[in-house]
Amino acid sequence: MASSTAVEPGTRLADRARRSSLGLRFMVLLMHVVFVGAVFILDPTLDWRIHEEPWYIGLYGVLVLLTLVQYFYTAGSSPGYVIDVMRAGSTMHATFVNTAALSKQSNSRNGNINSPTSRAQLQKLSTMTPTSSWAQMVMDLYPPGSSSRDWTCTYCRIVQISSFATIILLQPPRTRHCHDCDKCVLQFDHHCIWLGTCIGKKNHCRFWWYIFEETILSIWTAALYIESLRLDADKAWWKDFVGVILLAVLVFILIFLLLLLLFHSYIALTNQTTYEVARRRRIFYLRGVPERVHPFSRGICRNLYDFCCSSQKGFILEAVPPTEELEARAARYTFRDVICCRCC
Repeated sequence: MASSTAVEPGTRLADRARRSSLGLRFMVLLMHVVFVGAVFILDPTLDWRIHEEPWYIGLYGVLVLLTLVQYFYTAGSSPGYVIDVMRAGSTMHATFVNTAALSKQSNSRNGNINSPTSRAQLQKLSTMTPTSSWAQMVMDLYPPGSSSRDWTCTYCRIVQISSFATIILLQPPRTRHCHDCDKCVLQFDHHCIWLGTCIGKKNHCRFWWYIFEETILSIWTAALYIESLRLDADKAWWKDFVGVILLAVLVFILIFLLLLLLFHSYIALTNQTTYEVARRRRIFYLRGVPERVHPFSRGICRNLYDFCCSSQKGFILEAVPPTEELEARAARYTFRDVICCRCC
């Protein structure tokens, strides 16, 4: 007798995303093999250099290995999900769900769960659930009078197993729901398709180091290509042709990596994210903030410390600065500010 197994839509989507992520990682690995392997094929003097200058090729091999390790290390890291913060700060027996079916069932049985909830209603709800401390913490991070509909996720739900209650998920500042990961990400920067994961608070520094190592590797590889093409040694014509094609593609990739490295260095120094820069006028807590004011910046030195050590400090949530503080930051620098290193 034949039997069939029913597979939930969420499981199929998760499997499809996992296969797509594995395919992209295999493609990145294959690109490294092609570009690095071509160096050993196109350079006729490489055998001599390996024997005469082993340190040179050895350093190049170490850089290739470090770049690949950093890639897979970053791809397998967590960007910092809100549900992980809640679980770390609470011992409640709960599980995370994010399905359209649950929302539809809740709408039909208990009314519209996606309807805007007032701050007073959230406070009343928070006293009835084990997530009271989380709800109160999130509300305290926003200025008084802000609308709760702006920081209530309409996709994520927390199902409390013990009482079968569905709790709405409150987003701390700088949090955004990623539809690819299907979770809310702290200090959301972007979803990197090449890594197959989001870039957020916990792995942004790792992402910067990966871009940095990839940029250095591309520069070194391009220099080896150019040196190989300049040689007058007798070699097949197809080697020069392949070398020119690969060099052109590599230069294009290098330009993109350099721009990406410079941009992420800038947002690290100013404590911003790609999402905040791109959607500044659409994010409610950035509306009305002067263009040259970065609300979450604490000076270059503190920004770099927080950026580099965020994964070691655990989950630290940032509050939206009050209007008075933002207006004070908009004032022009004076000579005293320069002497006191106000920007640092």
